[in-house]
Amino acid sequence: MSNSVCIVCGASEGAQERPVPLRTVTCDQCWDEAVKFPDREPEKLDLELTVDQLRVAPVADAREGTPTACKHCETECSWHRTRNGRWLLMEPGFYPTSKIPPGKRWRVAGDGTAINLGGANPTDECRITHFDVCPARRAPEDGTLLLAIWRGNHREWMAQQNQ
Repeated sequence: MSNSVCIVCGASEGAQERPVPLRTVTCDQCWDEAVKFPDREPEKLDLELTVDQLRVAPVADAREGTPTACKHCETECSWHRTRNGRWLLMEPGFYPTSKIPPGKRWRVAGDGTAINLGGANPTDECRITHFDVCPARRAPEDGTLLLAIWRGNHREWMAQQNQ
């Protein structure tokens, strides 16, 4: 291998074929600079401390959404993305599905995605959008429960306005 040349610096003295990477030819100096092995053993992590730090870190539940306040009435709500990539402002709480009009029934999946139930009528509860009961908007005309929620929100909103 006397005619071997280092691919890094072009020197022929000490140049030889190295097993890694892909049988390249380098001189001893370029090889030593490329691989630079540490002078010491790596430090071991304190596993108990690491686990304790992870336990302390708060983990948000995606089903809760991103908390915010409505820009029109300042009611506390949460943002959820739909399957189509749009964002909905969801009213807090759960409501009996049978009392909410079809098309206004929503579920929030485990990953936080809001899914419209359409005309489906499961026997339990569903969520509603804040847009349907926002007191800064017109009263809903398609459901007695939605109207009752809107009236309650409207009373609170008017009381805040008069303070």
